[in-house]
Amino acid sequence: MKERPILFSEQRVRALLVGQQTQTRRIMKTQAFGPGQDHHEGVHAFDVNANHLHGYKLMSMADISQHCPYGKPGDILWVRETWRGPIVPENDLAEYERDPQPFRLPAFCQYRADNNELGHHSQGSPEADQFGWQTAIHMPRWASRINLQITAVRAEKIQDISEDDIMAEGVQTDSHFLNNFFTMNMNAESPKEAYRKAWQKQYGATSWEVNPWVWVIEFERVERD
Repeated sequence: MKERPILFSEQRVRALLVGQQTQTRRIMKTQAFGPGQDHHEGVHAFDVNANHLHGYKLMSMADISQHCPYGKPGDILWVRETWRGPIVPENDLAEYERDPQPFRLPAFCQYRADNNELGHHSQGSPEADQFGWQTAIHMPRWASRINLQITAVRAEKIQDISEDDIMAEGVQTDSHFLNNFFTMNMNAESPKEAYRKAWQKQYGATSWEVNPWVWVIEFERVERD
């Protein structure tokens, strides 16, 4: 079993915390060439190590799952999110100065995803909320509070997503609660249309139309050791 980091936005972290999201899709850095596009009839060309035209030759994209950079079933993804810490109580400062290691735990961190609807953290003042936040990419392993165990991996075109999978990505169709990945009211467009708009907002205006291959990673949340 291997552990790897994975980035999630504040909205997606909220969906993870309440159990609304059990899938994520990430664009493949190297896109597959369809059968015949690389002059090898009947196979997909795909290089999982570098961006070369002639890489792995696959009879089916189902064969590529073993090369997913996020891991395989059983592996752990630890979530990186916007955070700050360690936040040390005043009466523990002397002990922290002697040895900071015991304070390098999620219990001594704050997370932007826990902010309320006004953007204020439940454990801080509005003034303090403006300072000390670190971007998710800089989160170390010890500060991560969410572990996800991979249960399945596959590759598919983004436009092939089903409505069930859209729901597994955290869509809520009957609520405006701000903690959801994205929301729709009952008079809004279809789940797939809402998902398309959210995808374009994150990846760019043409990102849906080009219909890229994506890694589909299914997971379940597990407790930290």
